Amino acid sequence: MISRLVRAIAVLVMWTGCHGPPTSAGRLVVASDLDNLPFAGIDAAGQPLGRDVEMMELLASRSGYQLVWSRMPFDRLLPMATEGRVDVVCATLGITEERAQRVLFSAPYFTTQIVAVVRVGEAEPGSLAALAGKRVSGAAGTTSERAIRKCLPDARGVFENKENASVSYRLLTGEIDAAVMDGPAADKLVAGSSGRLRCLAEPLARERYALVFPKSRPEIAQRVGRALEDLRTSGALEDLDRRHGLRRE
Repeated sequence: MISRLVRAIAVLVMWTGCHGPPTSAGRLVVASDLDNLPFAGIDAAGQPLGRDVEMMELLASRSGYQLVWSRMPFDRLLPMATEGRVDVVCATLGITEERAQRVLFSAPYFTTQIVAVVRVGEAEPGSLAALAGKRVSGAAGTTSERAIRKCLPDARGVFENKENASVSYRLLTGEIDAAVMDGPAADKLVAGSSGRLRCLAEPLARERYALVFPKSRPEIAQRVGRALEDLRTSGALEDLDRRHGLRRE
């Protein structure tokens, strides 16, 4: 675990919006929205917590870096990495060819599927094919949007949420007919729906979460990448998954 001093620095960076200078004095500035438990979030005291937080603590320790979290909105994460204003992005980002043109990816650290969540009921869609003409939501700029456009070309893609309503509310009020998201988020949504929502059996795509590095930081990518491989071969990554109730595909 990182020390209390490093945690204090991490909180200061998150709330002041400081993004650099990356790797100064052995610091490793890690960007995340910290808004996706059980992977990453913030506790009542403002401290980062979650599966990915613990993974980054281990990686920083094994790589010889001082871990510093930089919290920012999800849509700023890739631009910040592209511009070299952070050292690493850790935010359940999936590997895509388009993104790989802009940044460096680590080996995948978690593999899941992109799935569709629908309402329970005989009149509700029972397959991906049945989503043709239906209103299917996905977060803009994510692999969920990409999966909808690629795998559900006949659906009515909904990629804006102007009212910032929850996915559960939008589904249960009929605003949308299906919501596409990563497997862990879908499991959490269904589990909290009191039996009113379910996942379609057929996935849209496979999702591989990886760390993201600026192309100007190949040495950091290699150093952290070696530590990540050590965690994989030692079984530490699977231990993290089990502790946080996550299942791999």
